[in-house]
Amino acid sequence: MEEKLPRCALVGRPNVGKSTLFNRLIGKRDALVEDMPGVTRDRKYGKCEWNGQTIEVIDTGGLEPTTDDYILSAMRKQTQMAIDEADFVLVIVDARHGLISEDKEIINELRRQNKPFFLLVNKVDNPKQEDLAADFYALGIETIYPISATHGVGVGDMLDDLLEQMNQAQIEIPSATEIIHEHDGLPRIAVVGKPNAGKSTLINYLLGEERLLAMPEAGTTRDAIDVVVKRGDKEYLFIDTAGIRRQKYITERLERLTINQSLDALDRCDVALFLVDAAEGITEQDTKVAGFAHNKNRGVIIVVNKWDLKPKGQEPMKEFEEEIRYKMKFLAYAPIVYCSAITGSRVQRIFQLIDQTYESFKLRVPTGELNRFFNEMMRYHPPPVHKGKPVKFYYISQVQVAPPTFVISANQPDAAHVTYQRFIINSLRAEFGFEGVPLRLLFRHHH
Repeated sequence: MEEKLPRCALVGRPNVGKSTLFNRLIGKRDALVEDMPGVTRDRKYGKCEWNGQTIEVIDTGGLEPTTDDYILSAMRKQTQMAIDEADFVLVIVDARHGLISEDKEIINELRRQNKPFFLLVNKVDNPKQEDLAADFYALGIETIYPISATHGVGVGDMLDDLLEQMNQAQIEIPSATEIIHEHDGLPRIAVVGKPNAGKSTLINYLLGEERLLAMPEAGTTRDAIDVVVKRGDKEYLFIDTAGIRRQKYITERLERLTINQSLDALDRCDVALFLVDAAEGITEQDTKVAGFAHNKNRGVIIVVNKWDLKPKGQEPMKEFEEEIRYKMKFLAYAPIVYCSAITGSRVQRIFQLIDQTYESFKLRVPTGELNRFFNEMMRYHPPPVHKGKPVKFYYISQVQVAPPTFVISANQPDAAHVTYQRFIINSLRAEFGFEGVPLRLLFRHHH
């Protein structure tokens, strides 16, 4: 297990440069950065290594203390949660805007909570602009750090002082070499679906805390966020994705970033939880999103969310399943679970299916066992004749897992009709399981 790292939260009004600084501190472009207030709405976590020591950095949605706006008040709640779990806070303000009342409120709030903090005056891109920081001395803070998150100016000096203060406060900071990368080897689960299918609500339920901002408006999750979920002695890495939208609805550049991050999450995962909104039924957009998951050759579990809104009984379930199977024939291998992320009904069943699907995704069948089964199958159901010549399959081997991929040695590699290929795949499933995962079948010439 990885030991708990000292935590440092980045807070400030929207658009002062928190995400840019976060990316610089963790050394990669992970959070979305877009010149628009309120883009980062959830807490994001990353590791910052400096002079051989490691701390955890929390990026937050902007804190606008006086607003009534629903998203901004939810962002404020997220920021407060980050402050509560942080050992130290970096307050970021904008040199070009000067000192404004919201900045004062944030500082006063931290003083009330007795939380140690540094004031970082961002967007001071060269020494000539350092005068812009003078305004902030009115807050009665002894040391102010003029920085440029974009260019890295002043960030190193600030980190030197931050680590020194943390050490003085006896907040233990493990060295970078002590950090174990615990995420390696965890099942990676992507949560995909069109906006407002309930992805964030589901992950919040699984986590048992409001890590992700969930609200009844389509398209509020814009970043892809990784969260470790512990259940008993098992851990899972959940990759929460921004909802994939159809091209014609994508008007802002931001939405394009969102789609790319969703597809990236599918690239990185082992199993995709594909969320469908029970209240809406299967839309054309759902089938497109499902197509993305299938084409990436990942394990897929179809999660019908908001089932609490449907009438009770087996009949509605049967009808819904028929609709899914008819509209998404290519996902015939994917199990279906009907649940409600709001009430928690049947959510635990998802973990059983994840375990089964992940096991199938990584399953390797021993060659001897595979060929004994294959030869028996050939004896009872030999391949049809092709262009007057008998088709011969000599042996089968599994060449990879994740997804399971099989190669069949044949005298006519192109002769296997698609329906016969489907028969082979269905037979492999019936014999060895492989629930929830696509199987790839390749043919090569027998020499």
